[in-house]
Amino acid sequence: MRLRILFGLFGLLYVCNAVGQVPLWVSRVPKGTATYYYRVSQGTGDTPEKAITKAFINVICESAFAVDLPANLEQLQKMPEDSVLVSYGKFSRIPVNKVCSYTELLITRTGYRAYVLCQVAKDVNIKPVYNTFNCLLNKEE
Repeated sequence: MRLRILFGLFGLLYVCNAVGQVPLWVSRVPKGTATYYYRVSQGTGDTPEKAITKAFINVICESAFAVDLPANLEQLQKMPEDSVLVSYGKFSRIPVNKVCSYTELLITRTGYRAYVLCQVAKDVNIKPVYNTFNCLLNKEE
């Protein structure tokens, strides 16, 4: 009986630990294709939604900087996510597809940290055909 309880507790601890693990794509960025690459960015905010928005804005800005397009990060961070897509999307014309997101509670201060995985076009003149990405298995399907 004691053995069953002991194994039950270990099983519960294992399940609880597995739920809180950072996804593999955060540290191992997947390979892209001939028309797009993967980019992971992070952002922090008072709420999970704000953290995800900032992380996604960072993906857009980092992608723009990579091809020498200017961006006003402060202005973009004040916009709702959909507005950033429309406003900055018209300006930069870099196709970006948000694939996965992961949010965690900050330990050293209040708030949240979010990571987003996006597929970003390698060439703004060629529209990429995005593959479906399985966030749990860390691979394209």
